[in-house]
Amino acid sequence: MSTFLMLLGLSTYKIIAVLALAGAALAYTARIDPRIPKVLSTLACVALLCVSVWFSSAYHYDKQAELGRLNADLQALSRIAAAHERVSTHANAALLQRIKQVGTLQQQVTEYEVELEKGGVSACPADDAYLKRMRSIRFGQAP
Repeated sequence: MSTFLMLLGLSTYKIIAVLALAGAALAYTARIDPRIPKVLSTLACVALLCVSVWFSSAYHYDKQAELGRLNADLQALSRIAAAHERVSTHANAALLQRIKQVGTLQQQVTEYEVELEKGGVSACPADDAYLKRMRSIRFGQAP
């Protein structure tokens, strides 16, 4: 039952306050009936108004406490988000630096390949046995 009321946005304090206010209005209108003593009607009305005010203030303080908890949670999550932002900024800077390094290395490799094709640079001499083994490998075919 309380879960259903919470889904509706109603709390126990709020329900009791509204019911007490309705009871106070009913007790005040009961003064019209001559069979009910006015003193009894007045006492019931005042008592129910006091109950209504009491539970309304309890509802208010309950909401204030919930707001304080939510603000504390918000501040904690803001600190966590700021820490994650600092880490991600640092990681992005390191990644950008790595991309620049790889780009520079790729440029050097391209320049070296161009120089090899022109004949301006020669590759280091390899072992003859190694070259024979490399030439004997046929890629994509079964031995």
